[in-house]
Amino acid sequence: MKSVLLLGGMLLALPVMAVEKPAVNDFSTQTRVEYVLGCMSQYGGENYDNLYHCACAIDKVAALMSHEEYVSSATLAAMIDTPGERSGIFRDATGGRKAVRAFQQTLRDAEQSCGLKAKAGKAG
Repeated sequence: MKSVLLLGGMLLALPVMAVEKPAVNDFSTQTRVEYVLGCMSQYGGENYDNLYHCACAIDKVAALMSHEEYVSSATLAAMIDTPGERSGIFRDATGGRKAVRAFQQTLRDAEQSCGLKAKAGKAG
């Protein structure tokens, strides 16, 4: 009887455990394609080699963070240096620059581990 109760309790806990774990590798197709197109542009244009390496890089990034984290980080990175009053909320975000540096390092690490070499003049 105790084992039945224990098993029942474990089964009831499974949905709770699934909710607590953040989803990773949940990137939409659009996000992946946008990244790959931008990556290929940065690394010399659209060709099969760049496609392969850039797709590898976004797969590595997707394994490390959720889609929501990626979008938030990419938005902050794009907006933090934008001049003007409206982008002040991004510039003034507590820990914003540190978060952007960490995000950019994650991208660089993924790109390098997939065989992409930083080009001269590439921001980052």
